[in-house]
Amino acid sequence: MDKTTPIVPLIKTQYALAFVDILKQIDSDIYPSITKAQLPENILAPGHDYIPQRPLINLLNIIGEKAGPDRYSQLIWQVCRQVLIPSYIGKMQHAKTLEEALIEFAQRFNQESLHSSVKLRHLAGRHWFIREHRFFSEQLQDFREHFIVTFMVELVRALIDRQWSPSAIMLTGSNADEIKASLLVDNAQFYFNRSVIGLTLSTEELALPVKLRLHWQETSIHSPLKPTLFADSLKQALKPYLGLGRLPIEAASGILGMPVRTIQRRLKKENASYSNIVENILFNQACEMLSDVNIPISRIASSLGYSDLPHFSRAFKRITGLSPRTYRQQFR
Repeated sequence: MDKTTPIVPLIKTQYALAFVDILKQIDSDIYPSITKAQLPENILAPGHDYIPQRPLINLLNIIGEKAGPDRYSQLIWQVCRQVLIPSYIGKMQHAKTLEEALIEFAQRFNQESLHSSVKLRHLAGRHWFIREHRFFSEQLQDFREHFIVTFMVELVRALIDRQWSPSAIMLTGSNADEIKASLLVDNAQFYFNRSVIGLTLSTEELALPVKLRLHWQETSIHSPLKPTLFADSLKQALKPYLGLGRLPIEAASGILGMPVRTIQRRLKKENASYSNIVENILFNQACEMLSDVNIPISRIASSLGYSDLPHFSRAFKRITGLSPRTYRQQFR
């Protein structure tokens, strides 16, 4: 992907829900934490393929702070082993060795991911399984880096079906104490403040046979079409937040962790505007609600943030050429 035209970092909603589920294990009322993390209030409702990455990072930090180091390690191990890893291994069919399996995993992950990539590389005489950001070098916060390293180590362990440990680990941060304790990798050599996360693998380890049929329950994750333009990725990011009406660009900026001017500049390069994207999302929501003849049109207008019914009717007719009432008659 062209590194000069980054898109909004997104996470599959299905994966985000796995972390909401572990939040439920430590918090009897999850909604204050959901609000604090800036996740969509309706995240538990179906219908959205993606959410922005930033709120999920916030949620990881909240879970880590609430649970404490030991409990956090257990919880992320659980979500990796029960949801995320089975969702990938369950789709593998042809890999016979660990090297083939990691290459197949990387191909699938890189097709799906909007923010990072994984690959096998040979560096300084060693084989490395690495994860890097698509657009820039980043120093990850401890809780997030802990999760990523846990996933990578447990993926290899699951594939070869044994308690494996890498001989060396690269981190973008400078703290490995909790990672060492939770992953039982005391003998691993750690390299800090690197631009990527990486695990070493020997030639012999890469040649090990793999086990693709897990004894855990395999998880099927829907694979939505990945956006390739900034405007499309922004639309995917905003959709879960517009169920209660309009979202000012300043609020979107806070949710995405992206300055308003950056959003506007990137949209301008693609001949798009924030207001038009919001209008398009609201229009699609309006069409969906109008198909339910039991919902009053006035309620649809107010739920989408229009000041009154005439304002909504004019906006809808401008796009479709039909009034909301005429459009609805098609479904009677």
